Amino acid sequence: MSPGVDDDDSAEPVANHHDPMPTGAHALLSPATLHAINPLELRARMVADALFAGGHRSRRFGSSAEFAEHKPYAPGDDLRRLDWKVMARQNRSYIRRTEDETRTDVIVVVDTSMSMAYAGGARGGLSTSKLEVARTLAAAIAYVCQHRADAAGLSLFAGEERAHLPPRGKSDALTQVCTALLNTAADGKTALEPALQRVCERLKRKAVVVVISDFIDCGGAALAALGVLRKRGGDAIVLQVLHEDEVDFPFDGVVKFEDLEGQREVQVDAPLVRDAYLEELRRFLDEVEGACGHNDARYALCRTDRSPVQALASALTGLGGESALSAGP
Repeated sequence: MSPGVDDDDSAEPVANHHDPMPTGAHALLSPATLHAINPLELRARMVADALFAGGHRSRRFGSSAEFAEHKPYAPGDDLRRLDWKVMARQNRSYIRRTEDETRTDVIVVVDTSMSMAYAGGARGGLSTSKLEVARTLAAAIAYVCQHRADAAGLSLFAGEERAHLPPRGKSDALTQVCTALLNTAADGKTALEPALQRVCERLKRKAVVVVISDFIDCGGAALAALGVLRKRGGDAIVLQVLHEDEVDFPFDGVVKFEDLEGQREVQVDAPLVRDAYLEELRRFLDEVEGACGHNDARYALCRTDRSPVQALASALTGLGGESALSAGP
């Protein structure tokens, strides 16, 4: 339930003492500053560069038949790939690997349902919408893929899939992702579960699936397909985007709330329902995060009033080791 649907770009950043960015980067990468910047590709580059700051640039290779690296021979490897020159020099067996064999496919699944249009209003003005934050997150991930020569794909959904870009390692993949993101406005109801099933059914090789949604009206039960993905050797990342109004409930007086994905309206005395709302919110967040844990997916909460760098850094590296998309060494 949300008290407004307009999509504006003037948020006030909230300090985050756990943010891994240098102090001076807070002002530069605040939501208000980021979403005043066009085009989306530049925003993505700024966020991705902050992720890379302080880390080594790991080797990733794009799609091509050119030589990329050697790997020690293991039983089952194709003997036609043996490098006989290296064997003659070192008396050891190595397999030649091409760039395509080391590439990671990454599919970003973005919720574009009407609830993602919410841009606040509790503090007397509109701010950054959830969809704008989702666009920045998705574009930044695509930029990371381009930087590491991985292949970025995109699936935009609401009640049904609205756009699909298969993973591509080409130089124009980022531009295509950004164009699709900008050409899709928030509309319709959420149907995450069939969207994820469709994405995972298309996969022909191990991949990383990144889900960006507020999970309103679908909850954590919709993530079951990610558990199947993980069992097949893929990786899964979940970024839950919520507006600061939804997290803090800073409303005063009598407020009318509208259901952006339905016809419901309710008028409440905000101070009287605040505690009950916050308790329900905690259960909701625990449900989504718990579903991620059950399906072995990495999880991060992304508030619209904070820089996306912290949430991305947390999700891409994870507590249990480096992800295929990690910007670190």
